[in-house]
Amino acid sequence: MSSVKNTKVNEYINEVCSLIKNKKVHAEIKEELLSHIEDIIYDSIQSGISLDAAIDKALLQMGSAEVIGRDLNKAHKCNSDWILLTMTSALIFFGFLTTGFLQFNSFTLTEDYSPNYFGKLLVFLGVSIVLALLSLKLDYRKLKNYSLSLYIFNIILIVLTLFLSPYVNGMRRWLFIGSLSIDTLTITPILLIVSLAGIFDSYNWNNRKSLIKGFTLVFIPSMLFLATSSISTTLIYLIASFTVMHISGLKTKHLVMTFSFFATIFSLAIFSGPYYRKDRFFAFLNPLKDSEGSGWIYNQLNTIRNSATLFGNSININSNFIPDSNMEFVLTSIIYCFGWIVGIIIIALVLSFIIRMCFISINTKNTYGKLLVSGLCSLFTIQFILNILANFSLSPILGISMPFISYGGSQLVINVVAISIINNVYKFRNTHSELSN
Repeated sequence: MSSVKNTKVNEYINEVCSLIKNKKVHAEIKEELLSHIEDIIYDSIQSGISLDAAIDKALLQMGSAEVIGRDLNKAHKCNSDWILLTMTSALIFFGFLTTGFLQFNSFTLTEDYSPNYFGKLLVFLGVSIVLALLSLKLDYRKLKNYSLSLYIFNIILIVLTLFLSPYVNGMRRWLFIGSLSIDTLTITPILLIVSLAGIFDSYNWNNRKSLIKGFTLVFIPSMLFLATSSISTTLIYLIASFTVMHISGLKTKHLVMTFSFFATIFSLAIFSGPYYRKDRFFAFLNPLKDSEGSGWIYNQLNTIRNSATLFGNSININSNFIPDSNMEFVLTSIIYCFGWIVGIIIIALVLSFIIRMCFISINTKNTYGKLLVSGLCSLFTIQFILNILANFSLSPILGISMPFISYGGSQLVINVVAISIINNVYKFRNTHSELSN
């Protein structure tokens, strides 16, 4: 804090701060104003002016307290990012629209029972809204104090899933607590990125021990994800982790080495596994080669897209024609049911959503906030891109859902929590300093 102790200076600064509604930035603004005033006073005294005269000159040079207060109030307004929230709401709306449409207008050839996906989704949306409202008054910077605890909690959660979760579609991902089921492979990547953002803020990547420690912190969850047989979760987590590491100061050469190391492990997981895993992974390149096996789903997707029209062409949908029609392949279902125009609108909305998150990251002054938004942005981006590419048969099908639109209770809740964190960062984007204790 400045060494200047004067009633006039204190009154001036207090008057400025009284016009700034966001009280969380008052300490930072006081520090900055005092620093400017002290510099002017010091220069004036050096030129031979007395202390009192130097103070008067400094306050005069600073300008009207009312004008400065109003300008700073505009710059530090604690408003939510309604653009991002509107985009998120639109994505969720399309998710509900598609889930409801498929539930009430689909039929199967082998089942007479249709799960109440829409009703369950409403319950999870209610939980998401409550959590989002609770986060409105929170300062995201408080999360940093719990970064290591959150990291350990996630490791424990994944380990419990490995030992207690039954195999579902060849992987362990569901942790059951009574009648409640938690998709840990959806929740843990986001929470891990939040924890790593706090751990790697102001991290010393130039120190060899710290470098090894940082790599180890990223390495442990990736190996646990591979142990659950989820290559997609491992890929998503690693890309988001690399983003956080690089923005926090990891040198490019170390990042390339890290990427190469994990890429080797990723390749071994594919090529050293059962032969059908490799065939399924590369089936998108030539789906006709095994049209009744690994290429079947790609041929189905191509057939559905080719039969879609601009405005949609079917009310009754055979859910046996495409599995996971409201989950992994929800985009294809939307294009078929509602038409190419709606599909293009959703893709444009997704791109705008990603750009908006990038904008928030770029304009966030606090380094911890920048790491949070960048990590979460990369996590959402890779999910959107890989899901869209898979729906257009341009990449392997990795079981990656489309955030907010694909059906999934745990996914909806944790994604809304992630957006709430990003919105919190936006509210305090002009704040440099750490949260005072």
